[in-house]
Amino acid sequence: MDLRELVNALVIGDTLAARQCVADAEREGFVWTKVAAPRLSDAITMAVAAGVVEMLAARAGQPPPSWTSSVPAAPHPVFLVRAAEPMPRLRRACETEGPEPL
Repeated sequence: MDLRELVNALVIGDTLAARQCVADAEREGFVWTKVAAPRLSDAITMAVAAGVVEMLAARAGQPPPSWTSSVPAAPHPVFLVRAAEPMPRLRRACETEGPEPL
């Protein structure tokens, strides 16, 4: 599983590609604990990478890799659901009910 591919799909809102990455990882029995820290150029994509790895590791019953705890939060809210930007109620739901790492 290519973490950069997953993160890029999430950031641009390509949910189909993101779902396929996650499905492939599950089918392969991917071990999230062993994911190496990606070399990403900006704070937003790095924060998304850390958050998604923490979330998927938790869902798989695995501890997250240690590098995720040293990644700071994104400098501003990042919505991985495109419709959250223009829809205030959906945006609030994402903020209050979304997974802890994200």
